[in-house]
Amino acid sequence: MASVQLVPVGKRAGQRLDNFLLSHLKGVPRSRVYRMIRSGEVRVNGSRRRPSSRLEYNDQVRIPPVRVAEKSKSAEAPRAWVETLRNAVLHEDANVIVINKPVGIAVHGGSGESFGIAETLEQVFGNNDLQLAHRLDKATSGCLVIVKDRKTLTAYHSAFRENEIKKTYDVIVEGTWLNSKTSVDAPLERFHLANGERRVRVSDVGQPSRTVFDVVAHRRVATWLAARPVTGRTHQVRVHTQYAGNPILGDRKYGNRKFQPRAPRLMLHARTLDLPDIGQVEAPVPEEVLRFWDRLTTRD
Repeated sequence: MASVQLVPVGKRAGQRLDNFLLSHLKGVPRSRVYRMIRSGEVRVNGSRRRPSSRLEYNDQVRIPPVRVAEKSKSAEAPRAWVETLRNAVLHEDANVIVINKPVGIAVHGGSGESFGIAETLEQVFGNNDLQLAHRLDKATSGCLVIVKDRKTLTAYHSAFRENEIKKTYDVIVEGTWLNSKTSVDAPLERFHLANGERRVRVSDVGQPSRTVFDVVAHRRVATWLAARPVTGRTHQVRVHTQYAGNPILGDRKYGNRKFQPRAPRLMLHARTLDLPDIGQVEAPVPEEVLRFWDRLTTRD
């Protein structure tokens, strides 16, 4: 059992607290790390912090005694997984890789996943310095940025936080989205269900959140939207469409499970990112999304 540690942040400034701990406590289950943060066992400069809190250069992180598993060979991703990710590269340069993340692949292991993209970057790309610059839900496909060094990671964290990186999502929602609904401004609050599952809801005590919407096309029972989140809250597009009365089709957390025809997946795809010094990177709309759209009855 290790003793209490006071770890200076230093050059890892700009990193989220949860990612800082996961890197430092290799071998400790993700669920244990998040439990340590929520319970207050982990402190930053003597204070409790949220997992998403960004660390600063002079911060000190208190890490309690925790049993670290004996280092063993990490689970290797199947060959098909590796080839899928290698073939998903949309852009690569000296600083970043952008991939078209397939639906159903988690970005992090845990919660029943033995590994995710983050844990297999070295196996896939042969570089142990790679890190994710942001995340997408397992059920969401599309543009995902991987950075090759700490300096670029810090710069991208700042750019995402300051909304300097513009994002566009393709979304298919239930019902008719009125053209007059050009944006949703509704504060979002994270909370946990009794079973520990993380959820998000509109709440007066939540963080300010705004998503801009454009109607792309109508069907009789659904609408295709282009969604541009101005803020970057967890599940923002999913909860804002639900709040507007038009939940995303195939959304098992916030959608209408009785909608027919049933969507084969969450109809949410991160189509474009406008990146510093690179420009716009685009992930083609997946075939299963296009096929589902074609199945919907055309507006009369």
